[in-house]
Order: sequence, then C-alpha cells, then structure tokens
Amino acid sequence: MSICIRILMLVSLLTGFTRGENGTEVDMSVKDNFVVMYNNKHGDDKPKIEHDKAWLTVNSSVNFILYMMAQTEECHNCPMQYVSQFRSINATTILVNTTFVTRVTFVRVHPTKHVEDICSFETKFRESGDYWVFLDYESYTDGSLCHLTLSNDPAPAEMPILYTFVGLIALAALWTLISRIYSRARDANCCGQSANITDPMDNGNVISLSSITKDPSEVENGVVATSTEKSKPEKKKERLRCLDTLRGISLVVMIFVNYGGGGYWFFEHPPWNGLSVADLVFPWFIFIMGTSMNFSFKSMHKRQKTSYQIIFKICKRSFILFALGIILNTSWGPVDLETMRIPGVLQRFGVTYLFLALMEFFLGRREDSHQEAKWAPIRDIVLSLPMWILNLAILAVFIGLTYALPVPGCPTGYTGPGGISDGGKHVNCTAGAAQYIDKVVLGENHIYQYPTPQVIYQTSMAHDPEGILGVLTSVFLCFLGLVAGRIIITFEGHASRVIRWLIWAAITGGIGALLCKGSQNDGWIPVNKNLWSVSFIMVTACFAFILLSVLYIVMDVLKWWKGGPFVYPGMNSIVIYVCHGVFWREFPINWQLEPVHWKLLLQDVWGTSIWIFVAYLMYRKRFFVAI
Repeated sequence: MSICIRILMLVSLLTGFTRGENGTEVDMSVKDNFVVMYNNKHGDDKPKIEHDKAWLTVNSSVNFILYMMAQTEECHNCPMQYVSQFRSINATTILVNTTFVTRVTFVRVHPTKHVEDICSFETKFRESGDYWVFLDYESYTDGSLCHLTLSNDPAPAEMPILYTFVGLIALAALWTLISRIYSRARDANCCGQSANITDPMDNGNVISLSSITKDPSEVENGVVATSTEKSKPEKKKERLRCLDTLRGISLVVMIFVNYGGGGYWFFEHPPWNGLSVADLVFPWFIFIMGTSMNFSFKSMHKRQKTSYQIIFKICKRSFILFALGIILNTSWGPVDLETMRIPGVLQRFGVTYLFLALMEFFLGRREDSHQEAKWAPIRDIVLSLPMWILNLAILAVFIGLTYALPVPGCPTGYTGPGGISDGGKHVNCTAGAAQYIDKVVLGENHIYQYPTPQVIYQTSMAHDPEGILGVLTSVFLCFLGLVAGRIIITFEGHASRVIRWLIWAAITGGIGALLCKGSQNDGWIPVNKNLWSVSFIMVTACFAFILLSVLYIVMDVLKWWKGGPFVYPGMNSIVIYVCHGVFWREFPINWQLEPVHWKLLLQDVWGTSIWIFVAYLMYRKRFFVAI
C-alpha cells in the first residue's frame, strides 16, 4: 500500500472524518458511497435488504478495535475510504453495495500510530447475499486474505429481466395472432373490399409519406395531411421502415432508462469512463437525425422551397427544440431564474441540428456530377468533401480545446472526474476544459448540479454532460448519420448500401478502440459520455451503423418485421419524448412502491409501454406532429 494512501487512511481513522472537496469536514458515516451502515449491537435483526445491497457481517474475536477501509473498483485511482470501526469481540452487520467490484481492507491502528493491515479481500457482492468475515488475529498475517463466506445462495438479480423479456415476447406473439385472426375475419366480412383499408406507411395516397424522401418529423404544419389531389400514376418508393424503427428503439430505451431502468446499474450512466446501455440511445438519436436530414432536404428541394424558406425552417426547428428543452428543464416546479439549467437533451438536439443543417444547405451538393467509373464507388464521399473538411476541422477544434485550453488551477488537458481521484490532487477539476467553458459562458449555477461522478468520486463541482464543448462532437456524430443517409440516396442496391455501412462501422469502431486502447480508463482518449469524447462518438456510431444494417436487412430487404412496436414512437418521437418528461410523476405512470428490482422493472416497463400505446394511437389516427 502506497505511503499516500496510508497517510489518508491514518488521518481518517484518527479523526473519524475525511476532508471534502472544498476543504470542509465530511462525516464518512453518512457517505452513501458504496456502503450503508447498520449495526446489530444488541442482537437486533439484520437490516432490511434493498436492491443493489447485500449483508456483510463482521465477526471479530480480537481484543482491539478494527477499522474497515473500502473502495469500489469503478472509482479509478481512488484511495481507500474509511467505512466503519468494529469493537473487539463483537459481530456487526452492514449493508454493502453490489453494483461494482469492491476492495475491502481491515486495519489496526497501534498507539504509536502505526497502521497494520490485518487482512483484505476483493469481490463483487451478490445482491441479497449474506456474507460473513471472521476475524481472529492469530489466523492472519499482515495483509493476508480474509476468509469471506457466503452463507446463502441468492438468485441472480438479473432474473426479473429474463422473466419480463419472455413475458413481453409472449404478449407480442399473442397480439400478432389476434391481429391476424381479426384481419382474416374482417376480410371475409368485407367481401374482398379490405384493400381500401391501408397502412399509412405503405400507401402514398393516404398520407404524404409515400417515399423515403419524406420524414414524419419534417411534415409541414405539424400534422400529416391526406392527399386530395389526383396525381399521375407513378412508381412509388416504399418508405424505409428501418429509419423510424431505429429512432423508435432509441426513444423507447431512452424513456425506459429515464424512468429508472428497473434500478439496474447497467441501465444507468457510468460514474465517469465507460459505456453502458444508457449511453447508447442519445447518440443513436443524434445519428438518425443526421440520416433523416438527407431526405428532408431532398423533399424541400423537390418542392422547390426557396433559400429563405429553408433557412427559416432550419432556424425555426432548432429554436423550438431548444425551447422545449428549457420547458422540460423547468417542469419540476417554480422556476428560479438564477439557478435554471440551460443545457439539456433537446437543447443539444436543437443546436446540433442547426449547425449541421446549415452546413448541408450551404455545402451540400445536390447534383451527382461524378458518375464516371473512377468516382462511382466513392461518389457519396466526393460529393461531400467540403462537409468532410469542415466537420474534421470541428473535431480538431474539440480536441484542441479539450487538451490544450488552460484551465485555472488544473493541469492542461485534464479530463478526469476530479474529487478523490488521483489522491484528490485535482479535486475541483471535474471534466477539465468542458466544465470551465460552461462556467465561463453559462455560469456555474446554470449547468447540471448532480453529475454522475458525484457519489463515487465525491465531487462537489457542477458539470453538464450536455454542455457547450460536447456540441462539437455531437455535430460530427450527426454528420456520420448524414453519411449513412447519403449512402441510401446515392446507391440503390441493397448490398452496396449494407457493405458501405459495415465498412464505416469497422472504421469508426477501429478508431474508437484505438483511441481508448480497448480499456475503460487507460487509453489515450477513454470512452466518456460525460465529455462526449472522440472515442465515445466513434464507438456509438459503430453500433449505430451495425444496427442500421441489421434493421435494413431484416425489415426492408427480407421484410421479416415491420418494426412494431418501435416504429410508432419513431414516427412521433419529439412529442412522445416531451410528454414522457412532463408526465413522468403522474399516475398511472408512476407510484410509490418497495425498492425491489422486479417491482421497479415492471413499473418502468409499464410506464414505457404507455407511451408506445399513445404513439400507436397517433399512428392509427394518421396524426404525426412535426416541428
């Protein structure tokens, strides 16, 4: 154990306190870092178990006081933290967190202030496990391995996910069966006239979405109008269902995660570096926004919109997205203008769309002037060269600001979580340049006050994961989505499209893996959603290209799946997202219940399903809200 860690341990043990980030004394007994203290000194029953918790009973038969130091493995480069002291010849039960691997050390402090390691262990506790440690001084040497015993055999905490998934599959199969029976009965009763009943996504005469060049999010006046004019017969293109489905999958998972994800850690954002399910959906939404941009611009040019009309629509849509984001930020109660958060998810959408849409308007080339053989295989890239140059320059600006901008009191290029990381040397440097830019431009009171590293890294600094600097990499990610859409427009063959998407998946995934060195914390540029790091957007773009390829093959080539139920919220994504954020506290979406995984999971699935059903009703009514 290093000298620095020993000194920190000694100070904590002798004083019973540890120093907070701002120099104030913080009682470690009230820290909910990874352990919640409960004692059964008088033979009381064990503390009530909760999700993500296990029992740990320390049975001490030594004649001196023991001190427990612990730290989660997720806290990178963090010193051990004081947890509790255990009296001689006593058994004490505490609740420990089961989310990450935990390192535990028991020490003794001699009258000479010498710290002696009694024993230690490292494990990932199982939820609802009943663990025992028997400490007998004669059985251990300095720093030897503790004998950790699990006295029960708890079921895996993830089992409710399996049961819920099987139940949802069964319900989907039952719904499909009932729908087919109903359709056959309807066809028989209508004497063959059922052809007049059409799918809004397939019939161009029902709604003005007859081809892939029209996106529901771009419909004029917010509502899709029915076609009343007879047009000349022409070969109609089928709408690509994979685009709406990918958008819908992103939205559904985002709602589920926002509602709590059943209380599972992998449905939450990592404390700092790393990638979880919750980190994928927002970037995918940004990606598909860029993909759809190709079709909305093609539609506007086809309808001969003037430059003024196009620019006005771009600015109008960006403003509305930003305004809706501010409304969601302030929907919690009375608004305090001095502490109102300015950045947010929809705000990031609005600003990203504004930048990339203006680039597409001014730099995008509509005429395919490179049909000759030498340019044909890469003509989508050649036609977009000006945009490639500008977006790579934007990426270079992001890297330059992140790693070269001087930040007062912090090392230049620091991108860590601050707090107790690195022995507390950079306690007030959370996110480095990203936080500094937000504080200078927006003010510390107008950014997110509860960042993900706050608990584990014990940070006190505000940091906004949707801050200003991350807009630059969001624009580049959105541009990669535009590249995917440009492939659809430029190449007609299924194989040529899928092969190019997979090539881009390999390129972006390879760059991301190289930058992070395949490691969570030890790469040149770790994958980090809080910073929207370069490796983060590359890895998430890789997954987006792969998922788009799979959905395209399954839905639009083989036609094995029509996208239900995800396609419905995908066609009304903004209105569903806003509504889920406004009404999340209301019954029947939310109610008080015991914090147990299976109950939380069912509640969150139920709340998400409500918005899928609302989107389905809007779809059946042919009502699509656009901005």
